[in-house]
Amino acid sequence: MMRRWTQCQRERQGSGRRSTFVRGVLPALSPRVGFTLIELLVVIAIIAILAAILFPVFSQAREKARQSTCNSNSRNIGMAAAQYVQDYDEQFMELYRRHEGGTAAYWPAGFYPWEGGPCAGNGDTNCHGWWTAPQVFRTDPNFGTPQGVTPNWGYLLASVYSRNNQIFACPSGFRTWWRPSNRDNNAGYVYSNWVADGGVFLGPAIKLAQIRRPAELIVFWDTGKSNWAIEMQGWNQWAGCTPQPVANPNGTCPKCYGDWVAQHMEGRNFTFADGHVKWYRDSQIYNRTVPHMWHWQCQ
Repeated sequence: MMRRWTQCQRERQGSGRRSTFVRGVLPALSPRVGFTLIELLVVIAIIAILAAILFPVFSQAREKARQSTCNSNSRNIGMAAAQYVQDYDEQFMELYRRHEGGTAAYWPAGFYPWEGGPCAGNGDTNCHGWWTAPQVFRTDPNFGTPQGVTPNWGYLLASVYSRNNQIFACPSGFRTWWRPSNRDNNAGYVYSNWVADGGVFLGPAIKLAQIRRPAELIVFWDTGKSNWAIEMQGWNQWAGCTPQPVANPNGTCPKCYGDWVAQHMEGRNFTFADGHVKWYRDSQIYNRTVPHMWHWQCQ
C-alpha cells in the first residue's frame, strides 16, 4: 500500500502526461480552482465587443422585418385602390365628396377643430372625416347626405375592399404631437393630392387614362408616423414641372413636414399607380427633383 502511494505521488509530480488516478485513492486537488481577475476581465471584454458588433446587426434585421411588413401593407393598400378604380370608371378616390342633390362640396375635415367643429382633437368620435374606425360612420344617421360627414379615402378602401384597418398602420411609425394614434385608430400612410384632386382644391380625382406612365406616378407613401388621422399631401415645396434644387429637405415631400421622419433605413415605401411598391430614400424622390413622379401633368 505504501508503494502505491509513493508511485502516485511521483506521477503527480511528473509531467502530467499519465493519469494520476489510482484505484481506491483520491487524487489531490490542484491549488488553483478558479479564474484570475485578468482572465475574467478578458472574457467580459470579449463579450462586450461581440455585443457591440451584433446588436446593430440584430437591430437592422428587426427594422428590415418591419420594412417588409410596411411593404406588404403598401401593396394591400395599392391593391384595394386598384379594385376601387375598376369599380368607379377608372377614377381614383376623391378627397372631396359631392353629394347628389346637395350644393356644398365637403372637405373630409369638415369636423376639423381648426374649422370650428366639435372635434376635440384627440381622436374622439366627433373627428369624422379623418381616419376613424368605420363603425363611427355607420352609426352616423346623416352619413352619405349633404348634412353628414364625408368618407375619406381610408374609409372607402377599408370598408369595402381591404376589410382590414391594420394595413393602414406602419409597424415602424411613431406617435407625434399631431394627432397621435390611439387604441382604435392608427394610420401611417398618406394619399397624394395630385392623384386625389388633380392638384386643384375641391377638384375631382384623376383617372387612369390621364396618367401617361403609371409605373412612375406616386399614389401612397408611408409618413413614418402613427396617427389617428389619415392624411393627404404632396404639394409642399412644389416648384412646377422643371426639376429644381432642393430648398428644404425638412419641408419637401415626401418629408412634407419636419416630423415625417423616414423610419425604414432612412427611406420609405412608395406605392405607384400601377400597384407596385418600391423603397426609396427621401433624397431620391423629392417632388422638386423628380416632379414627373408626383404630378401626372409633368409626365
